[in-house]
Amino acid sequence: MINSLKDIPRIGEKTSHRLIEHFGSEKEALDSILAGDVASISEIEGISEKSAISLVLEALSVNEGVGLKDFLKTPEAHEIYEHLIELISDFAHTDHTKSKLHFYFPFPSVKKDRISALQKHIKKAMDMANDLENDDFSINLSSIRPIKTNFTIPVIRDRAIIASTQEEFEAAKKFPVSVQLVNEQGEVIDIARGYSHVIMGTGLAGFDFPEDIDIDFYDIKKMETWQAAPEKELAFFGKNHDSINAALSVFKIIRNKYPDFCSGIKDQEIERLFRGMAKILKDGDLRSGQDAEIDRMKSIYDRITEVISSAEKQANQEFGYLIEKSSITVKGFDLLTVMDGSINRFFEKEIKEKYSIATSNAARDISSRLGLKGVELQFNNFFSDEVTHPVRASPRGVEGLKNHLLRSIASRKLILLRENARELSKLKETASFIVRSVLDFDVTYTIGCFARKFDLSMPVIQNKNGIGFAGGRNLFLPAPVAIDYCAGNSHFGKGIDRNKDARIILLSGVNSGGKTTTLELFSQIIILAHMGFPVPAKQCEIGLVDEFFYFGKSKGTMDAGAFESTIKDFSAIAGKKSKIVLADELESITEPGASAKIISGILEEIENNNGLAVFVSHLGESILKNASCTIRVDGIEARGLDENLNLIVDRNPRYNYLARSTPELIVERLARKNNHNEFYQRLLRKFK
Repeated sequence: MINSLKDIPRIGEKTSHRLIEHFGSEKEALDSILAGDVASISEIEGISEKSAISLVLEALSVNEGVGLKDFLKTPEAHEIYEHLIELISDFAHTDHTKSKLHFYFPFPSVKKDRISALQKHIKKAMDMANDLENDDFSINLSSIRPIKTNFTIPVIRDRAIIASTQEEFEAAKKFPVSVQLVNEQGEVIDIARGYSHVIMGTGLAGFDFPEDIDIDFYDIKKMETWQAAPEKELAFFGKNHDSINAALSVFKIIRNKYPDFCSGIKDQEIERLFRGMAKILKDGDLRSGQDAEIDRMKSIYDRITEVISSAEKQANQEFGYLIEKSSITVKGFDLLTVMDGSINRFFEKEIKEKYSIATSNAARDISSRLGLKGVELQFNNFFSDEVTHPVRASPRGVEGLKNHLLRSIASRKLILLRENARELSKLKETASFIVRSVLDFDVTYTIGCFARKFDLSMPVIQNKNGIGFAGGRNLFLPAPVAIDYCAGNSHFGKGIDRNKDARIILLSGVNSGGKTTTLELFSQIIILAHMGFPVPAKQCEIGLVDEFFYFGKSKGTMDAGAFESTIKDFSAIAGKKSKIVLADELESITEPGASAKIISGILEEIENNNGLAVFVSHLGESILKNASCTIRVDGIEARGLDENLNLIVDRNPRYNYLARSTPELIVERLARKNNHNEFYQRLLRKFK
């Protein structure tokens, strides 16, 4: 078992330090590695996704006591495994799943209990794939990403914490707001006026503060984030908005079908989280509609410019009209005023009166159209007392109302932010757990979708040494032909008259008849079964082994060095561990006579060590002459040529039958196509 990072072979001092620095502690780093958190590990500079996957596999190998290479003993076997993982990955809804599929690998027989447990787990996923699959479900699954925790929010500049002691000051610095250390009341007031809202320590609660300062008093040393900076708490839910909402939707669908799914999470928690998420936006801000007064003031703020502009036009029209229609009657006393040279003051009085009427009407219209009420009406000095033409609203008056609205909105909004942050902060772990659970669900659900698409079935694990299946289909072919076959001890071989339990099989037959395809099918069944996965067959039983060898077809006759290397590769089968060995036309390693002797020796070694082998070969008769072990020769036969002179092939291997090879049929095809050519006729007679 792994107790520290250094228990993982690939982790040295430098990598260990980087992991601890990134995750915050060795325990967190270990938990992430063992949980297969490739996304978080890949965030570390210098660690690619591929390296992260390898690192996790190393850790899992140490924890399990076995690794990928303990079972897959040849490069060809590993290639088939990788091909299968790629095939399954096509059904993955998330990158998380594509990464974690690599952490499923075939176990040797000593891990039979682990394989059986995986079978049960994946069988349930297969049932779920049948019950849950629909477009909305898949779309929501595809929208989920691992929870983001490494993010910061900008410092909130319009809010301040005013501390009266050094201890309060140090405690306040962890919050993303302005922090000030003061001692005198006058200084406190001056600083407070510069912010929309201030938080003060309880030590300042006895001071007398002006009513226009928005203040909360808290014990700063015990203050929580939702009190000082609720935006930071809500940012977690904003940054993960799509993932949490999609995970909630998926979670509800699963829970509806399977009430015991993540039973530790109560339905009430889900509903609380659902309601809380409905109140915030992706940027962590609040949705509108939660506070009618805030919405009203925001509406006023948004419409001020438009309403003021309209009121200015109204005021100019009315002012012009009043001036145009006005006539001046000079009374006696006024006449004396005119005569003493004060005529400008006289006209100014008349114009100011008209200006006052126009601007007063415009101001009332602004208040009415904006729906100002209460304290807001004190900020309706939209026009200066000084006559101007054209009439223009006073920027200072307009800004006064705007600032009042912003402060009022901020004050009410802070209350809402705190309420939402307080509620959601209790559900942060719930949200993270739901996202993780649904992401991990998708891993096995993907396997279930893969199994449903290819109509796979869970194999029966038997204690006997053998493999048998009915309706087997090679997953790597676009339109495979289903076949029935068995090797070793299996009830699928009960109809075989001779050598029905033979563990050493030679598969003969026509070229392009399906021998390599059958060998690949065996490989797929062996690997998937040892992973605890369903296999590509209608029915299947298999005896578990400790090692799997697959040797692909050699390309041409080898030189001495390559031949020696190949023999060394085969020496690995000599061990006492239980094994299955598959080989495709091994005879090409050297000339046919020597190949038959070498193959017979290899087969004897496999039988003596209680192994099971299926070898594709055209040297059946020669191998039988050289071997001292029990060998069953089966064949995939081409029954002849159809009316178009194409091969007619029975893809199902025929037991205890040495099948005819393609050359005879090829010569026959040439002879039939060219029936006047005596050369082809003479060659054909050689096969009779």
